[in-house]
Parts: sequence; structure tokens; C-alpha cells
Amino acid sequence: MAKMIHDSSYWKDDLLKLAQSLEKRILQTRWGGKNLFVVEKEIFLGFYAIRKLIESKKVSDSVSKRKYELREFTYSGDPNSLITHIREAEYDLTSGKTVWLSTVDLCNQFIHSHHFVLFLPDGKHLVGFFFCSDRKRTSGIYLITIFDVVSIYRSVGFNYPASMHMERLPNGKFFNSIE
Repeated sequence: MAKMIHDSSYWKDDLLKLAQSLEKRILQTRWGGKNLFVVEKEIFLGFYAIRKLIESKKVSDSVSKRKYELREFTYSGDPNSLITHIREAEYDLTSGKTVWLSTVDLCNQFIHSHHFVLFLPDGKHLVGFFFCSDRKRTSGIYLITIFDVVSIYRSVGFNYPASMHMERLPNGKFFNSIE
């Protein structure tokens, strides 16, 4: 059985620090291997922390279920390919569609990611991230802006639920709501 988070303030304070660090990256124009590693780590640790906080009932339902607008680009490659690195030609990056994913869904996509690539359209300025889970990789890839990631980290970092309501459903199962 996984140990739950009792004092969420440490986790949330770290998320707020990660948000601040990522926000500084918006102005960054030089990207070396170490920078790419650190940003990747900040993203994966941040979304892992968010999922852990949600599972520990330390985040309001309104925050964990909030939906974010992303772009999704269709996969057109061979779904049976064993190649694990992203090949740009396999995704139609010219005609994406708008999709909405909840905070929880975003956590799962990042935690189970198959692809994760920084989006630096001019080679200098970080705009966002292309990513998809191992399950999603044969249907499409998402693009989220760095602004949305910072917003998600802050919304969770500042969120301290005040109440929990539990009710028994007609089927005997319990339903919890947190706000």
C-alpha cells in the first residue's frame, strides 16, 4: 500500500518553486544538454507530485478536474514500428486540432510518456512541450504551452482544500468531493 501525503505544504512549495524556475525559462535563449535535462526533470517531477497530491486528496476537485486547451497532432506513421524516438514526419504538425485535457489526464500523459520534446520554434525560445503517453503515441501527440504548465503548477501549489464531503451512492460505493 502506497504511503499517502500527510503534510502537502512541502510538495506544494516545491511545485511553486518549479513554476518559478520554468517561468524563467521563457526568457532563456541558450539550450545545452544540461538545460534540456533540467527542464525535463522539472516537468516530470512536477506532474508526478501533482498526481500524488491528487491521489492523496490534497487538491480540490475543481483544480484536479480543470481542463486545459491543447493542440493534438495526428499520428500517420506505422503503429507497429519499434522505433522509440520521435520522428517529426510521423505527426502532421501543420494541422492540429483543439482538445481539452484535465489536470489528472495531463499527469498521466506525462508520467507514462513515450515522447517528450521541448518546442523551441526558433531554436531559442521555449514555447511549450510536445508529449504523449505510450498508449497515445500511435494516435497523436499533444502540445501544451509552458504558460499552461506554470499555471497548473501554481494552481495546485496554492490550493489547500477546506472541506471533504462523502456520500454513499445507491450502488453502495462511496463518492468523495473535495473543495
